Amino acid sequence: MMLLMRFGFPHVLMGILISCATFPLCAQQNSPYIVNGSAIAINCNCYQLTPDLVWQGGSVWNKNQIDLRHSFNYVFNVFLGYKDTNGADGIVFVLQQVGTSVGAQGQGLGFEGLAPSIGIPIDTYQNFDFGDPSYDHVGIYENGDLRNFDTTVLAGPVQALADNPNIEDGQWHTFRIIWDATAHSLSAEIDGVPRVQATVDLVKNVFKNQPEVYWGFSGATGGLSNLQKICTSLNPSFTIPAGTSCAPAQISFVDSSTSFGMITQWWWDFGDGSSFTGQHPPPHSYAIAGYYIIKMNIEANNGCSSDTLLKKITIGSKPQGTFDTKPSVLCANVEAMLSAHATVVYGTVNQWDWNFNNGAELLETTDSSLGKTFAAGNHPIQLIVKTIEGCQSDPFTKNYDVTQQPSISISAQDACYGDPVPLISSNLTPAIPIKQWYWSTGDGMVDSSEWINHYYPHGGVYTAGVYALNQAGCSSDTLTQSLTIYQTRANAGNDTVVAIGQPLQLNATGGTFYEWSPAEGLSNSQIANPVAVLHSDAQYVLKAYTSFGCPTYDTLFIKAYKGPDIYVPNAFTPDHNGHNDYFHPVLVGMSRIDQFEVFNRLGQRVFSSQGSGPGWDGNLNGRPQPVGTYVWVIRGQDYLGKMHNEKGTVVLIR
Repeated sequence: MMLLMRFGFPHVLMGILISCATFPLCAQQNSPYIVNGSAIAINCNCYQLTPDLVWQGGSVWNKNQIDLRHSFNYVFNVFLGYKDTNGADGIVFVLQQVGTSVGAQGQGLGFEGLAPSIGIPIDTYQNFDFGDPSYDHVGIYENGDLRNFDTTVLAGPVQALADNPNIEDGQWHTFRIIWDATAHSLSAEIDGVPRVQATVDLVKNVFKNQPEVYWGFSGATGGLSNLQKICTSLNPSFTIPAGTSCAPAQISFVDSSTSFGMITQWWWDFGDGSSFTGQHPPPHSYAIAGYYIIKMNIEANNGCSSDTLLKKITIGSKPQGTFDTKPSVLCANVEAMLSAHATVVYGTVNQWDWNFNNGAELLETTDSSLGKTFAAGNHPIQLIVKTIEGCQSDPFTKNYDVTQQPSISISAQDACYGDPVPLISSNLTPAIPIKQWYWSTGDGMVDSSEWINHYYPHGGVYTAGVYALNQAGCSSDTLTQSLTIYQTRANAGNDTVVAIGQPLQLNATGGTFYEWSPAEGLSNSQIANPVAVLHSDAQYVLKAYTSFGCPTYDTLFIKAYKGPDIYVPNAFTPDHNGHNDYFHPVLVGMSRIDQFEVFNRLGQRVFSSQGSGPGWDGNLNGRPQPVGTYVWVIRGQDYLGKMHNEKGTVVLIR
C-alpha cells in the first residue's frame, strides 16, 4: 500500500480581492481553504487540484472543522479533464482528522492510508490491483482503503455518470455530498442523479466518538494525467413566473440562486438601464417590446463573487397573421388545406386561433396548417395569431363562396381496332353549369370535349377517365371506365409447295377464332391448325376474329407437285436485286435434307449446308465467285421414308 504523504508547507489563501467592474459592492475576507502540493486557486471559489502532468498531487482543505453530529448538504462543481483512454487518476471528497496538509500522488488519490477517514472518490482509471471496474466510478470507502474487495467499501463502486461510462469529457459536473446525521446516511449525487448511499454512524464507528473533522478534496495523477478542478457552488439563477410578457409588460424576477455557503449580496441589471440590489426586486415594467439581457451576480459569505449570469428575456411585440388556401377555390365537401403565415418582430408564434362561420366553430391549433371541408354557401374565415409571450394579432378575415361540385356520368364501349370509340360524359346536375371537361383516353391522349370519338392506336384494354369543372373551378369526381379494343391480325403463313397426297400442317395466328375457306382438303376448317391433303394446287382464305367480331383476312397459296421430289433451278443471278439471288432447291414432300453442296469446276467445295436454309449466295468466304457452271449434290429423305440422292449443274450469272 502507498504510504500517506504530507506536503511540505501548506499555503493558507489570504483574502482575494474581487474585481467588480459591473457591481461595485464586493466583500474581501480571508479564505477558509488551505491548498497543498500541485493545487492552486483559480479564483475565489475554484481550485485546480492537478495540472495535466504526470505524478502530480494536490489537495484543498477547509481549515475549519465541522461537527458530524449535524447534517450537511454540500454542492460542488467538478471537472475531471478531457482525456479518457490515457487520462488518470481522479479526485476524492474526504472527511478526516489528520490535518490540512495531507495528500499524495498516484492511484491512491491522496486518500490512500489516511485513517480515520471517509472518502467518496470519482476514480477515472482502472487499477486492476484495486479491483476497479472498467468505467469511471464512484463509491464510499473507509480509512484510506480504495481496494474494492475489502470490507472498507461501504458503497459501490458504480458508474460515475448514470448514462455514460466516461466522466473525463471536458465538461463540468455537479457533485453533491449529503450527510443526514439523524438517519446516519451518507450519500452522493452527480448531475442531480443519486449514485451511492451508505448507512453508517460516522461519529461512533469511524471517528471513535470524535465528531469534529476536516473536509476537503484531494486529487492525483500517476503515469497518466488529466486536468482536474473543483469549485464550491456559487451559481446565480432566477425564474420568471408564467404569464404574459407582451409589451407593455410587468415582469417579476424570482431568485433561484444556489451557493455552497450563505448568499449575502444580489445585484440585478434589467437590460434597460435600470438595476436593483437585493434578493427580491419589485416587479419591473417594460414599456417597449424587445430582447433584454438580464445580468445577475451574487456574493457568498466567504467573500466570493459569482460569474455574471447573462439571460435573455423577450418582451413580445404584436404579431401579424394572414392565411391562404390550397386550392384557392373552395368546393363543397372537398378538403382544403388552410396555411397560416405569421410575422413577429419580438417573440415566438405558437398558436393559431381559427374562427369559422362567425363564431359557430372555434378552433385553437399549435400548427400553422390544417385541413377542413366546407358545405356549399358563403363562409367567412378569421385567423388570430398568438405568441408565447401572450401577444396576439388583429383578426385577419377572408370570405369564401363555396360552390357545389358538379356530378357527371361516363360511357365508353368496347370496339374493334380502327373503329371510332364514342367516349361520352354528361352533366347530372344541370343547375351547376360545366365550364370545362377534361378527358384522359387511357393511351396518353387528352381532350376537352363533352363527347369525343377516339381512335385507339392498337388493341388492348384501356382506362378512360373524365372530370369537369364548374364556373367557379370546382371539380367533379374523376370517373373512369375500362374498355377493350379488339384487334386481329390474320396470318395464314407463307405460300408453300407440297407433294400431291402429302399431309400439310397449317398454322394460323392473329385471332381468337379461325375459319378457312374453302373447306375442301382440310381436316377441320374451323380451327387454327388443320391438316391439308391436296391433289392439285389450292388457295385458302383465312378469317381470324374474336368473340366481339373484328375479322381480318389472309390468303395462302399451296402448289401441289407430283412427288415427292427435289426441284433444282439451272441458273441464278446473285446480283442483290431481290430476284433469284440465291441458289436453293425446291423441296416437294421432303421431310429432311441431310446434305446440300456446291462445287466449282476444280472440285473445290464452295457451299455446304444441312436443311433447307436460304441457299448459296454465290460467294466463298465472302468473296464473289466467277460466273460459270457449278456442280451441286443433294441428299435427303422424303415424308414416306425414301432416300433421295440428286446431282446436277447450275450456271452462276452476273
